[in-house]
Amino acid sequence: MIRKANHRDQAALREIWGAAFGDGPDYAAFVTAQCLEKGTVLYCPEGRSMLTLFPLSLACYGKMMLQGYYVYGVATHPVQQHKGFSSMLLEMAARDAAFLLLFPATAELSRFYRKRGFSTSVSVPAPILAEQSAISPENRLQQAPYMTYRERAGQHQYAFIWSEPLFDFAYRECMFRSGLVLPPWFCYPAEKRFVCKPYMIPEKPGTTSFVQALGRFLVPVPGLHEKNSIFFLPLD
Repeated sequence: MIRKANHRDQAALREIWGAAFGDGPDYAAFVTAQCLEKGTVLYCPEGRSMLTLFPLSLACYGKMMLQGYYVYGVATHPVQQHKGFSSMLLEMAARDAAFLLLFPATAELSRFYRKRGFSTSVSVPAPILAEQSAISPENRLQQAPYMTYRERAGQHQYAFIWSEPLFDFAYRECMFRSGLVLPPWFCYPAEKRFVCKPYMIPEKPGTTSFVQALGRFLVPVPGLHEKNSIFFLPLD
């Protein structure tokens, strides 16, 4: 039986998250608490499986046109994987949703989600790798630059836009991982380098490459496609 999780489920959710993604207990506790606070966690106790729906807006040149969800943290405990529980959760998530958007971490996951109706590609500015010596911590921001993000995202024909609480979650998650924000990037440490994700298009947009998020639209949006849509800072 699939149901909405609550705070009494925190221990079970932490265990699922840690087992599925290999994260330590502190990070698993942090992120699952944020999921319960800021999103809707769909939970299948029998399948030891979960996902979180975070509210997400679709805007056309800055004007909000549709409310949907970002699908985050699709996780099944290894002992219950390959039994269809994630597919069941995704179908439950699609009920009464105008759209669902997610970011597949691998080509294999991309194929998995496309088979389940996530057939619309959306452009995501690709992260860049920066040497630690190239990062100037003295220029870091001390808070999430939400208004700048919102204004710049509104310049695009179709943009999927976080609410301020969820943008703040992205910032807090970056800080939890000992990262920093250097405009226009959220930067995460990774083996003597930083992985830097743009939260807006850099001043030299010609240098930006893109990867793909995938959308499942239950309410059609005529004309939306990969080349005219954008999504910044997918939580992964």
